[in-house]
Amino acid sequence: MSVDVSPGVGGSPDAPPRGAVLQIDPLPDSAGLRVIGEISVNTRTVWQQTLKQLVERRTDVLHVDLSRVRFVDVAGVTDLAVTVQRLPAGQRIVLHRPPAQLPRILELFWPGLAAIEVAA
Repeated sequence: MSVDVSPGVGGSPDAPPRGAVLQIDPLPDSAGLRVIGEISVNTRTVWQQTLKQLVERRTDVLHVDLSRVRFVDVAGVTDLAVTVQRLPAGQRIVLHRPPAQLPRILELFWPGLAAIEVAA
């Protein structure tokens, strides 16, 4: 799934910035997803839908490769934290190579969130 929310030619001044793209692909080796692009107000709906679909998978460990995410805003991290807090007991999400600000925001606002693991 991929969404490009770049404005067309002659876009309005209130249009999202050019290049606001979020691409989601399944991971070939494990239960999870590869996320590419940016997680921001411009792509938030797709991010929220992606998280909802991810946790519907009935597996103990869900993997999210964020190595190609160039930006994530606080709202995107909030969506992730809220999703993790709603996981069934025993289920967890492993974030692979997230952008530097993501673990910092998690630690600042949700320290000790046990169902999320950040893998370098």
